[in-house]
Amino acid sequence: MRLFWALVARFHQPAQVITTVFGVTVLLGTALLSSPLATSSGKPADWLTALFTATSAVCVNGLTVVDTATHWSAFGEVVIAVLIQVGGLGIMTLATVFTLLVSRRLGLRARLSAQAETKVLNGSDLRRVVGKVVVFNLTCEAVVGTVLTLRFVLGYGEPVGRGLYLGLFHAVSSFNNAGFALWPDSMVRFAADPWVCLTVATAVIVGGLGYPVVFELRRSWRRPGRWSLLTRITLTVTTVLLAGGTLVFLVTEWTNPRTLGPMDGQGKLLAAFFTAVMPRSAGFNSLDITQMHPSSC
Repeated sequence: MRLFWALVARFHQPAQVITTVFGVTVLLGTALLSSPLATSSGKPADWLTALFTATSAVCVNGLTVVDTATHWSAFGEVVIAVLIQVGGLGIMTLATVFTLLVSRRLGLRARLSAQAETKVLNGSDLRRVVGKVVVFNLTCEAVVGTVLTLRFVLGYGEPVGRGLYLGLFHAVSSFNNAGFALWPDSMVRFAADPWVCLTVATAVIVGGLGYPVVFELRRSWRRPGRWSLLTRITLTVTTVLLAGGTLVFLVTEWTNPRTLGPMDGQGKLLAAFFTAVMPRSAGFNSLDITQMHPSSC
């Protein structure tokens, strides 16, 4: 912690603080994932695999060079989940929270840094906003994790502990748009399960809207005329992309025997909608993308 504050005190530009903390987080994640405890085989992962995975988790982009479900141990998966959470909240959001906890004061540079990272439009009351960001993030993940846990335990017979682990991991991964899954086929086995797919898709959409939009909708969801331009554009573009993407996948994959073909109408609609949600930034898939028609890809 002293090293962290020394770095913060040394640099004067917000970009330097963000870059430094980001780099330190990635390096720490790489070191942990390089440990023999992090792999299912008990052999240390090579540094490039660990570095790539740590960077992907912090950047919440979901790219992997090894199968998350089989290559990493429970310890490694927890490290990945923590890195996703750190990346999702935003490095400077966490730094701001730590600043508030330690000093109870917030300087102008810290305000501007956190404002840039969290996309806050008004920096006059950043302390309250950052608190809401953290509470909102954790609350949404708790709700998503609860729904998924109940489904895994009651619908798929998973032990309570395993169901809770799977629920929380995928709640963090979906709400933060990370796309890491603990099954080799991602979400393909749940393609026709609305409890899993709609819960994950909703988490991805809400997490991807951005905190300013969500907070504004919470305040004025009954009064669209008072929405800001940002909120209107975000909701309009999101709706168009989701509806258009769903329609495209339905049309192009409806008769494909390797994707939507064998499903009933409801299953096709669910799988097409889920597939339309994920390219926004999430990275999950409930259809085998390699089996899609070129026009869909």
